[in-house]
Amino acid sequence: MPANGSKGLKNSPPTSPQTSDGISIKLSALHPRYEWSHADRVMAELVPRVWQLCELAARANMNLTIDAEEVDRLELSLDVLDALLARVAQHHSAWQGLGLALQAYQTRAVELIDEVARMARQHGVKLMCRLVKGAYWDAEIKRAQEMGLSHYPVFTHKHHTDVSYLACAQALLKASDVIYAQFATHNAATIAAIAQLAQRTLSPHSASPPPEGCNSAWGGPALNWAHRMSCSACTAWAKVFTAKCSKTR
Repeated sequence: MPANGSKGLKNSPPTSPQTSDGISIKLSALHPRYEWSHADRVMAELVPRVWQLCELAARANMNLTIDAEEVDRLELSLDVLDALLARVAQHHSAWQGLGLALQAYQTRAVELIDEVARMARQHGVKLMCRLVKGAYWDAEIKRAQEMGLSHYPVFTHKHHTDVSYLACAQALLKASDVIYAQFATHNAATIAAIAQLAQRTLSPHSASPPPEGCNSAWGGPALNWAHRMSCSACTAWAKVFTAKCSKTR
């Protein structure tokens, strides 16, 4: 098989990005100066590099997700996404696998979803957006303190992030015309709430019900069991930590 993987992609059967495996890429790992002060260099050097990966993913009809970065790189990530969307619209308009990870703990997370949906509509491209709680909380707090900022860019209380996650989920589901929503969480109650949101927002029968016979929402018969909820417009999954699942009759 060639090093660029072309033979494997050519012989792979056509699949849907929503149902097939995918890959995630971290832009700051693909460019040594991924920061706003080097935006011109990033756009000139990184965008063509990422576009090569996008073309391979589009030919394989698989999902390629751009991982989330720290808050101070958000605008730069959006500029990169906008440039990629323009190329997708021009060269692979039928591909719906380009994705973006969104962090609910950011105080502007809902506005970010609105902006991403606007960009997708502008270019006529459907995206896959993965909603997560967030991975850089300690670093964001420390950076804000070191810079003497009057506000933090992330929520400082867990229950605020939990509420933001559900608000973001609602925003993603309402943008189902241009966004295929993906929800990742360790919280079983959050998955149950998303199932209800999907049923109310998308259609009365679009989301799958919890597994039959479990005495708690999305509980499982074994430790570290991953339950998954899927519908035509979204996917959700979570690690559920329960020791047993008793059946009710």
